[in-house]
Amino acid sequence: MIKNMFMKNKRIIIGIMLIAIGVILRITLHGNLPASPSVFITINGITQPMFMLDLFFVVAIISLLSGIILGGYYTFIIPISIMAISDIIIGQTWILLFVWSGFAIIGLIGYIMKKKNILSIKRTPTILGLGVGSILLYDIWTNFGTWLGGPQWGYTYTWGGFALCYTKALPFMLWHLLSTTIAIAAIIIPIIYLKEHKLKLPEFTINPIERHVTIAVPAILMIIAIIMVFA
Repeated sequence: MIKNMFMKNKRIIIGIMLIAIGVILRITLHGNLPASPSVFITINGITQPMFMLDLFFVVAIISLLSGIILGGYYTFIIPISIMAISDIIIGQTWILLFVWSGFAIIGLIGYIMKKKNILSIKRTPTILGLGVGSILLYDIWTNFGTWLGGPQWGYTYTWGGFALCYTKALPFMLWHLLSTTIAIAAIIIPIIYLKEHKLKLPEFTINPIERHVTIAVPAILMIIAIIMVFA
């Protein structure tokens, strides 16, 4: 009983620390990122910067860590809390439910990495591949939300409007892939190395109900996000 209470409190403390780090970094770095590089690409007749810098990687990495270290409810509580708290100061995006559910998906993928026992240096390519996959899922999903709610921005409900939306999103997607892959290599891979040699990651018990809720929440948020677009 005492051990279970200790582990529960430890989990809460780590969760609060991850939320605090995410909120502080997102608020501090907001408006202080360097200008996007003056490197341009032309795709589908549209010329735009190759990279559009934003703070996606901050919440993405913490989302992965929440799944890897804490699992369960924390895979969605932590990223949603970071976004909700920091958005009070920074401001919200009108596709916030798409963003929240997107980060919940990333957290879930981090949890799956741990459950599948692939957190080892030997599995680094797999870890990087799943990390890249989670980024792509996030961008595909959130840009789908932009297209669904974007007639006022010139995105018509046609294949042309769909292609235009994703073409304009490419600089953000490329930056998300680059920044988050670097962050995975710089933060998560060293943690895994330390885990194998010195550091023992805490093992928290995830009961069946919590496991099912963890999987269900991103799906529920995705459904609500689509409904809210047309509400």
